[in-house]
Amino acid sequence: MSGTPVTGDSYTTDTTRKTDGGVTYVLGLTFAIIILLITLSYASYKCTRARSSSPPDGDDHQLITVSRGGVDDDVLNTFPAFVYSEVMMTNKGDSTVDANASGCSICLADYKPADVIRLLPECGHLFHCKCIDTWLKVHPTCPVCRNSPLPVKLSIQRS
Repeated sequence: MSGTPVTGDSYTTDTTRKTDGGVTYVLGLTFAIIILLITLSYASYKCTRARSSSPPDGDDHQLITVSRGGVDDDVLNTFPAFVYSEVMMTNKGDSTVDANASGCSICLADYKPADVIRLLPECGHLFHCKCIDTWLKVHPTCPVCRNSPLPVKLSIQRS
């Protein structure tokens, strides 16, 4: 054989196939973690939003409908309207009018002597005409005592 001994170790350093897998691995793992965090954040947002907008009973298939239960314009016009200064002078001893009312409970403004106010006949509360008309078109009750301003007619049936 030739004069160079062969030892069985075949360690060679090939500088042409240099692979740097560490940097690529770290960048890929970082990118995957960022995508995972974005996906989890979006899923959490959607679940929280869906939970807060669902009806209280948890049934997502029912729609909540708002019915218009207010008072008609014809009925509103039957409620008495006065100038504030006249009401306070003529109804000092009348128990049906709230004599301590110095301001509208809806707009929270004090009554001026020239203000036109409306009296709710069943409870005696006073409000600005514009305020109570707008309120009663949407709500069927007095904003202060929550009683109906409409007179209740009781019918007694004899058997």
